[in-house]
Amino acid sequence: MFKFLKYLINSLKPIQPLHVAFDSGDRRKPTIILLHGIAATSKTWVPLIKELNTNTHRIIAIDLLGFGKSIKPTDCKYTVDDHTMYVRKTIKKLRIKGKYKIVGHSMGSIIAAHYCNLFPSEIDRAYLLSSPLYPNDPESNIIAQKRKDLYLKAYEFILQNKDFTINNSQFMRKLLRIEDGIDVNENNWNSFKLSLQNTIIIQDAYNDIKNAPISIHIIYGAMDEFLVPESIDKLAKFNHVTVTKLLAVNHLLGARFASVVAKQILESDI
Repeated sequence: MFKFLKYLINSLKPIQPLHVAFDSGDRRKPTIILLHGIAATSKTWVPLIKELNTNTHRIIAIDLLGFGKSIKPTDCKYTVDDHTMYVRKTIKKLRIKGKYKIVGHSMGSIIAAHYCNLFPSEIDRAYLLSSPLYPNDPESNIIAQKRKDLYLKAYEFILQNKDFTINNSQFMRKLLRIEDGIDVNENNWNSFKLSLQNTIIIQDAYNDIKNAPISIHIIYGAMDEFLVPESIDKLAKFNHVTVTKLLAVNHLLGARFASVVAKQILESDI
């Protein structure tokens, strides 16, 4: 209830919808909402969209606040509530019929989990991919705690070294030959910096997933460079959560990763 009241207060200010990069399919069919991760755009979803069918689903990909062609307000803190509020505004404008599935990758999965807690009656189920969960868990083992501390220290270094971060992100994009993701530049630095600080480093995604009143499907790669697997695996004990671990898969949404996600989405329709 507190989370919803906090969101409600924040949502009173006037905002404009986000950029909808992809919206295709029969509007009478089940809808799938796609939320990309930090320093990315809706191009993230090209491999998954290829695996799905716009004859059987309406597929919508949204550029998140501060990224892609969406607005980049300078007076925003880019908290999970901020991101959720703008996603909510956009979804309402789309006039979706019936319940819909929501799919989030990386930071998009944190936003999706929060959205599910605020508006569970609208959502059929959620798919959270490559979720960077860093809960404050005093019962976590030493390996998990050290892994989490290492990531958080790396993020602090990134935040404090703008030029290094921008230059290396562009180098990595060329090295890995990726069209989307790891794209930090002058245009999105402010939204990247604040999203990393206020949505990823400061987060309550573990509890959002734990307390979600709908089915949650978590899918991640065994070679993911940004995860604490122990935190994700602990969520599998909850009846509404399923966890799928993919061997030889990293953080990015490649063809094999997308194929598994599409299969789970389509099987849930049966």
